[in-house]
Amino acid sequence: MFYFYNMYFKRVEGIIYVFLCLLQFNISCSPPVFKIPEKSDQSVLGWKNEGKINASFIASGRSVASSSNTGSPSLSVSYIATAPNVDSVLWQFPGGNPVSSTLRDLDVTYSNFGAYDIGLRVSNLDDTDYRFFENYVKLYYKDDWSFGVDSWSVTGTTDITDFVPYVDENGSSWIYVPHTIENEAKCVKSFTGFPSNNLDLEFEYKLNPVPEFYVATTYQVSSSTSITVSGTTQTTTFTLSNIVSPTQYVEANSTPTPTKFTYPTTYPGQRRLTLNYNNIPIWTTSRMTEGKFRRVKLSLPSLANFNLSYVISANTKNSSGVIEYPFQTDIRNMTIKFNKKQ
Repeated sequence: MFYFYNMYFKRVEGIIYVFLCLLQFNISCSPPVFKIPEKSDQSVLGWKNEGKINASFIASGRSVASSSNTGSPSLSVSYIATAPNVDSVLWQFPGGNPVSSTLRDLDVTYSNFGAYDIGLRVSNLDDTDYRFFENYVKLYYKDDWSFGVDSWSVTGTTDITDFVPYVDENGSSWIYVPHTIENEAKCVKSFTGFPSNNLDLEFEYKLNPVPEFYVATTYQVSSSTSITVSGTTQTTTFTLSNIVSPTQYVEANSTPTPTKFTYPTTYPGQRRLTLNYNNIPIWTTSRMTEGKFRRVKLSLPSLANFNLSYVISANTKNSSGVIEYPFQTDIRNMTIKFNKKQ
């Protein structure tokens, strides 16, 4: 009886194994083209052994940014197997074109955002050595903050000049919204064909309060004439000033002398920056950052096609028709990366 039970469970075990293999095939989880060494043979950078040859190689690029807002950018990476005294070479490039090769040096093309593994096996009559790196090549999105076709567009009551592209001395680019923007400022960008899972969005932002600013004024000069006790004529001149309408914000040393407005250092919570995903808020803040950039990292929902929009809340005006609690918004270093889960 024990013999029959044992045979039964072995058969069930075999069926489960075949099912798992089929499941693995259906989710495009192909095994390496060479046998992977045991974990005891792994080094910090990849798998290797201490034999007579070494599966070393060099590559022309690893982490590459693209500003294409479609998920199909093109990246070519050159590989060279540098080990001497090798009789055979076998490369593995899952997700690349070609997916494998026996050439010592070749170019591999990647056509989608993502993270890509690489494997190398070299052999001669005496030894075989391996290298296998997970997420070795990373092709990710980095925004260039341009406005126009296939890029950011402005919607609502604002104008494109509300969002000012800026490049610093290090070549980093970002946009900022000036503190004088009265209406809600919103910019939108569409993304298509991205991986539909494991996407992380990162960006840096800064909300700067503007404690004081200056409003242009107009002067009206008036005069009156009177006769003094001694009988001489005396002219008195005086000046009336009014805030320019519509309101104009100017430098402190402008002429005529502008009117200075000073605001408290503590801002109310309605000053707000919001990030929308398909018009649904996924992040918002109203806290000033004290002149520093803060970094945000978000896991995006599982959609291949989506749009993102940054929204700056509208500024209210005081009784003089001047913006209350003005603040400037800066956004930079926005990336979308595919994080391959282990």
